[in-house]
This record gives sequence, C-alpha cells and structure tokens, in this order.
Amino acid sequence: MTTRTMIHALRTKTRTSKPRTRAWLLCALALGAALSTPLGGTPAWGLGSPAQSTQVPKLRTIEGLVCSKEGVPIEGAVVYLQDTKSLAVKSYLSDAAGHFHFRQLSMSADFDLWAELNGTRSKTKNISQFNSKTDLDYKLELSISK
Repeated sequence: MTTRTMIHALRTKTRTSKPRTRAWLLCALALGAALSTPLGGTPAWGLGSPAQSTQVPKLRTIEGLVCSKEGVPIEGAVVYLQDTKSLAVKSYLSDAAGHFHFRQLSMSADFDLWAELNGTRSKTKNISQFNSKTDLDYKLELSISK
C-alpha cells in the first residue's frame, strides 16, 4: 500500500491506493494460458483430449488372389499398386498360392490395382480414399493360354 499526496487547485488531499490485484490476476492467467498452449494451437489444459493428440492414423491393407479364369492360383504374377495422385508404383510377386498383399497404405489416397504375367494384364481395380474399410480383399483374374 502506498500513500501519495495530490494537489488540486488550492486543496490538498491524501489518497491511499491498493495494488491492482484484479488486473494482475488477469494478466497472470493470460500468461499462463499462453505458456501452456503448444505450438500446434490446442491448449494443453483441456479442449483436446490426450487420446486425440496421440491417436495413430489408420492405415489400409490390400490383399488378394491372382488366378486364372478357371480359378487356378497363379504363382509369379506381378501385382501392381499405383497411387493415382503421385503415380508412385509398388509391386509384389504372387506366391505359390497366388496370394499378394500391400500393407501400411494411406487411407487418404486413391489406388489402381492390377496384375500382369507374360504380357497378359488383368482388369484394373480402382480403390477410392472414400472407401472406409481398412482391410480390402481382391481377386485378380488373368487369361492364361496353355
């Protein structure tokens, strides 16, 4: 508490001023809120739950079977998966049972999927980012002449 003297015209009066606790408290709260907000912009004290900030993004798995029109599994066919936006291509050789798989794919990308063997190509399967399934299974048929 401080005491000061003020002179107005010909009168003198003494006034006691109190510390401005309300303004100081508001300033301290604003500073605390600013310091507890991470760089991402979500306050650490409660608007976003901790589970949301540590949530792992969903990934997609695409797998399936390469077979002939008669349903016989084909070994050694090259299965291609192309991201339609970046045009990046991944490939996989079908195993002895004709199976293939692509794992840990983004849910926010569109893909084209097809198989090739000895110049023969299957129909292309289009996989949309709007398909919310995380595990997709496809059958790719090749017309193989004996």
